[in-house]
Amino acid sequence: MLILPPKEQMDQHVAAREGVISHFNDALEKIINENQHRDRYYVLGKAKVHNKHGKRIVRPFLQACAEKPPVVKESFVYEIDNRRGVKTLLWVMHPDDTLSFPTLGKSIRVSGGNSGSQILLPG
Repeated sequence: MLILPPKEQMDQHVAAREGVISHFNDALEKIINENQHRDRYYVLGKAKVHNKHGKRIVRPFLQACAEKPPVVKESFVYEIDNRRGVKTLLWVMHPDDTLSFPTLGKSIRVSGGNSGSQILLPG
């Protein structure tokens, strides 16, 4: 495998990220179109990452839910309100155990143990 110059590495990274974002947006629009009859529902999203032939492959995964799903590591939840025509990102659970609430502009650090997650300190 060739070692590429930093600019070329960044260009490949940006192109890959744009591909994942495009795939995510297409899947989200499909879910929204399929659930136009519902007043309110939630979309749980995760990104599955694995290595193939020395390259990181990222696959977005989205699922429509009638009830608000629980916090899942490395995931996010949108609330879709068709009555108001609004989609809101409720929370994002990052791989480093940071739980972000974008609408509030706040984050907290959580720790997953055998007995569940605990709030450690505000971020």
